Amino acid sequence: MAEVTRVNPPGTEAIYQSYKFSQAVVANGRVEVAGQVGLAPDFTVPEDVGEQARHAFTNLARVLEAAGSSLKHVLHLTQYLTDIREARIVDEVFAEFFPEDYPARTVVQVGALVLPNLKLEIQATAILKDAG
Repeated sequence: MAEVTRVNPPGTEAIYQSYKFSQAVVANGRVEVAGQVGLAPDFTVPEDVGEQARHAFTNLARVLEAAGSSLKHVLHLTQYLTDIREARIVDEVFAEFFPEDYPARTVVQVGALVLPNLKLEIQATAILKDAG
């Protein structure tokens, strides 16, 4: 049976306890990252979708590092937007974090996210740094 490691970086304990999920799970050299949202470090949600995206990608990078991976090791991203018309703004921020060697990516519109003022959520699958 494969060993499964749950990853919850410091500062995410309240999320783990309140919402009952790990930020990432590692098994067989793969990292499955739960949806990362645009929460600022003080748990506020900016109104601007670009700022939310910047926080979400920063949070994603932090979780990946804690799991032994990085943005360079992302295989696939799924981006959930509450307004697909804002996809271009999110794409601009995406390019800041992934300037080349893009992962596979899916972008979809959803009716709502876990908090009413959230505009996007980013889920990722990656491999460990030492897996390849």
